[in-house]
Amino acid sequence: MSRILLALLIFVSGLLFAVGFITNKFEANIYDYRRQELKRIVEVARHSIDPVIIQYRAGLLSRQAALDKVRDNVRSMTYSDLFGANYVFMSSYQGIMLVQPFEPSLEGSDQSQLKDAYGLPIITSLIDTARQGEGYVTYYYHPPERTTQPQQKVSYVVGIPELEAYIGTGMYVEDIQKSYKAFQLNLQGIFLIFFMLIMAAQYTLLRPMFSSYQLLIQAFDRLRNNPDTALLLSPLIYRKGSEAERLVTGFNALLADMWAKSAAMQQAHEELTQSHEELTAGNEELMALYTQLTDANELLRKSEERYRLAMEGVNDVIYDWDLRNNKIELSARLNDILGLSGVEGGDGYTQWAARIHPEDKGVREQAMLDHFAGKTPYYAAEFRVMSQAGEYLWVLSRGKALFDTAGRAIRMAGSFTDISEHKKREAEIWRLAYRDPLTGLANRRLLTERLRSELVMAQGGQVCGAMLYLDLDNFKLVNDSCGHLQGDQLLIEVADMLGKVVDEHHLVARLGGDEFVVLLTNVCQTADIVQYAEKLLKALSREVNLCAHSFFLSVSIGIVCYPLHGAEVDEILKKADTALYAAKNAGKNGYRFYEASMQETLIHKLNMERSLRAAVSNEEFLLYFQPIVYLETGLVSGFEALLRWNNPQQGLVAPGEFIPLVEESGLIVPIGKWVMRAACAFARKLTNMAYADTYVAVNVSVKQLASEDFVPMVRAALHEAAVPPTMLELEITETILMNSECLTTNIAKLKELKDMGVRIALDDFGTGYSSLTYLKQLPIDVVKIDKAFVDDLTEGGKNGPLMGSIIALAHNLGLKVVAEGVETEEQRKLLREWQCDSIQGYLISRPVPEAEVLKVCMKSKDS
Repeated sequence: MSRILLALLIFVSGLLFAVGFITNKFEANIYDYRRQELKRIVEVARHSIDPVIIQYRAGLLSRQAALDKVRDNVRSMTYSDLFGANYVFMSSYQGIMLVQPFEPSLEGSDQSQLKDAYGLPIITSLIDTARQGEGYVTYYYHPPERTTQPQQKVSYVVGIPELEAYIGTGMYVEDIQKSYKAFQLNLQGIFLIFFMLIMAAQYTLLRPMFSSYQLLIQAFDRLRNNPDTALLLSPLIYRKGSEAERLVTGFNALLADMWAKSAAMQQAHEELTQSHEELTAGNEELMALYTQLTDANELLRKSEERYRLAMEGVNDVIYDWDLRNNKIELSARLNDILGLSGVEGGDGYTQWAARIHPEDKGVREQAMLDHFAGKTPYYAAEFRVMSQAGEYLWVLSRGKALFDTAGRAIRMAGSFTDISEHKKREAEIWRLAYRDPLTGLANRRLLTERLRSELVMAQGGQVCGAMLYLDLDNFKLVNDSCGHLQGDQLLIEVADMLGKVVDEHHLVARLGGDEFVVLLTNVCQTADIVQYAEKLLKALSREVNLCAHSFFLSVSIGIVCYPLHGAEVDEILKKADTALYAAKNAGKNGYRFYEASMQETLIHKLNMERSLRAAVSNEEFLLYFQPIVYLETGLVSGFEALLRWNNPQQGLVAPGEFIPLVEESGLIVPIGKWVMRAACAFARKLTNMAYADTYVAVNVSVKQLASEDFVPMVRAALHEAAVPPTMLELEITETILMNSECLTTNIAKLKELKDMGVRIALDDFGTGYSSLTYLKQLPIDVVKIDKAFVDDLTEGGKNGPLMGSIIALAHNLGLKVVAEGVETEEQRKLLREWQCDSIQGYLISRPVPEAEVLKVCMKSKDS
């Protein structure tokens, strides 16, 4: 009986808990339902006025007419629901109440300043939400016709931007709570009545059963206390066939059978009791084992499922290697990585190992042996594997071995990761950091690191070597003549030639521009170094064709040995540059080993450059003039102005010593301006001495002509000296004009000067490469044949006929011809025969100072 009552009590408690849970869920759900109902009502109201909005957009209704129609529609939208009567209101974006069905007196009033019980603006919040489209707004307000405290109210509004208005509806949360409490009370009452009915029915149905149970309990008590005197029960007091009657009858049958078997039962009692206890214990043990087995099977199933999902979903190849049978299982991801039609290696390790790159097998096996020997906590190695297409892919292999009791590895599991893209990015980063982007050779950074490593080992007496510093001779001529694209192509070809000459274990680098370095590692004998230098000179001394021109390529090499010449990178590079400078000064196309005396030469060059910069402001420059005479009459036709430097400490410095430095240092532009003004001033003096029919020739460098103010500078010099442009001749070399990138600009500048009256001469004719192709298109007046060409003029010489052809061609083009460097009577005679117009050279006069020229002119005028 007590158990039945306990079951009923548990049932009632569960029922009450369910009632509480249902009512709580009802409260939350009814609140959400009410909010959604507000939104649905407003959206229905908004859709109902769409026809009016469409007519307004189409221009069929005015704004006021549309507004009136919308107000009429909204005003009729009152409704009643579970919480009572409600309505849809409408207001403008300015806060004017347009529709208020329950309070019509508010329509047309300005509610923009309406605030809730806590001072928060109500209408402003509604307007802001409506302007954003739609949404909920919560505030506290006094319910109409109520004297209670301000209640929380939730409204939902939707904007009508076309009419600058919005519509909405709202609810008081208090109404929902009241409805919830009423529902809760009703539900609790229903459950209470239901519980009372159940209890009454249970009592009626179970009463006979309870009485039979009571009789049985009393009979069993008597039977337990004194089995021999136990009495049989009378079943007549119960309904025939009822459960109570069957219980009593069964008890009587049990009692009679018990008496019949009492002796046997007593004899077997102890044995039966023991067997029962053993059976119970065994059953409990079996149940425990069954539970454990069930749990283990479930864990195994989940583990296998996770393993299968991991094998299928992981981006890596998972492997399981049975080391004792040398069998390996690989996941299907291997198919995607290697392009296989099916997983290979499932039946044997040999098939998989055959795909590993031969060069990487040693690294992989060593890493594996270290792990098996316990030297590393896990195995990891990077190696290449051949794909089905025959290409090698990089993989990262990792794993951990399982050992037996003897410490032998019997199984290993791990993964393979495709790191090919990582290797490519790694190689690209290394290339960008350590390789020259144009030629692919090592760059300065890689050279520096390699040289630093070599120098460290050299200090320990382990290695020695040499660095060959290469610079292409006259590479600037290629850039000036053909442009930088052709120059870059030449640098690429030079890099290829160096790669073919230099062995792989040495390093070839490009420092920039046309400067290259060959680092000979572990080459210590001077004879071996010289052999390499001569091999490089031979490979790079050749004729190349670029932009329809032929150039003779050669190289100068500076050589430094380590550790003989230094132990620091900067020191080695500096001394190599010094040796290269010496090779350049020695005539190019050669090599020079570094010597201590070279440093003095370099210092002399630096001092000279510093003195040259000071010479500009100290007015240490002066002009010498070499006369140019007509070949037929011997009269002076003009003078070539030649720059000289009168250094206060050294006196007159040879032109070949300082003029290349002027060009190299960039001082040619300011010094060129001074030369132009001084030459025009000399022309002014000639004019004053009645030599106005002569001219002064001035050499112009490529940097001068390339400057933007070149033409204005010449014009200003002529104007300052007040001389006619016809007294000035500009001598331009072919190198300036052959610069394909500046040819058009240069020709335009020269044409502008020629149109002013300035004479233009093509200097050093005969030393260029394609001079004849320019003669027709260049705005020149004079062709000056180079001294090197004149030097070979002899009776019956090979240059004679060619000289005659050049002079005849120039005359046919309407050009005058001047031969430079005439030093013998034989040369003058031959030039006269070929009808050369003018000559200059030591045969006539050496270059002389301005004062001597004016003195001669003065004497000639007096005579």
